[in-house]
Amino acid sequence: MAKIQILDKLDRKLLNLLQKDNQTPTRVLAEKLHISQPTCLRRMKALQDSGVISANVAMVDPFSIGYGMLAFLEISLSNQSDEHMRNFESCMSHEPEVMQCYFVSGEIDYFLVIHVVDMEAYYQFVRRAISGSGNVRHFHSRFPMKRAKFSTRIVFDEKAAELSVRVGRK
Repeated sequence: MAKIQILDKLDRKLLNLLQKDNQTPTRVLAEKLHISQPTCLRRMKALQDSGVISANVAMVDPFSIGYGMLAFLEISLSNQSDEHMRNFESCMSHEPEVMQCYFVSGEIDYFLVIHVVDMEAYYQFVRRAISGSGNVRHFHSRFPMKRAKFSTRIVFDEKAAELSVRVGRK
């Protein structure tokens, strides 16, 4: 169940710093925030416990390790019952090529972000996971020619007195 959490200026500044580099030592973060190191650690833990910070991960650049093909896949299902949609979502969550899967409004049912090595790997993925699913009525692939922007940061206003956020919902 979602609840409201207040993020004060320090929380928002801490979040901005962590999103730039979550490997920054807490001593350095505390100095930048003008607070003690234990206070900084308590705030970080509280943000993690509440779900505001959902993970501390290393961002791997897929292009640098040979996953040179990105595809956007629009999917329309034959049957949109809750059971069929949950089944599709479960299947996509187990496919390593699927980086993101969204249920969307409009003419299609799902929008997927796929990362693969090359066109052959994409073809194999589509044959196995999409065409072979038994419930895909139609799909359409789009291939980006250039990435103009990529970011995972949520930029927080550090000047406002406080910010109410809804936490505990996925």
